[in-house]
Amino acid sequence: MLKKWLVLLDDVLSVVSLTGIILLTIVNVFCRFVLNSPIAWAEEVTLGLFVWLVFVGISSTMKRDGHIGIDYFVRKLPKPLSAVSQMLRAGVIYYVLIGILLVLGYELMAQAGEKVTPVLGISYQLIDLAVPFGAILSTVHFTRRLIETGPWKRSKEGSC
Repeated sequence: MLKKWLVLLDDVLSVVSLTGIILLTIVNVFCRFVLNSPIAWAEEVTLGLFVWLVFVGISSTMKRDGHIGIDYFVRKLPKPLSAVSQMLRAGVIYYVLIGILLVLGYELMAQAGEKVTPVLGISYQLIDLAVPFGAILSTVHFTRRLIETGPWKRSKEGSC
């Protein structure tokens, strides 16, 4: 049950964020141009939702192995070099996810401290939490994919 919940969490958060952005933007445009009375807090909420969409969306994409990769040359390498290349790739991805997004995202969140949005007074820590949270989910999904499809797995090509 926990595994299913964890797998769905990033998708649900991404869909909610995107839906919120779209609906709030449409309503705000209507209010601004038709009613001549824009929603004062719409930009703050839309910006916060966009941050969550981006960093949790990374996790959703990582889960599906949908990130950009150019593997044409890796496929042409001999099997041992291909495995080394894949391990090097995994190391770089872990460095970005843990060393940059998780660590620096946590520091960004911690430094937000008393900073709040001007209209609603929402803490920037709540908005910045998306960076380390997305990094943790991305790391979990990347690790799962790496275990399932890593370079040590035998290829099913050529087997009977």
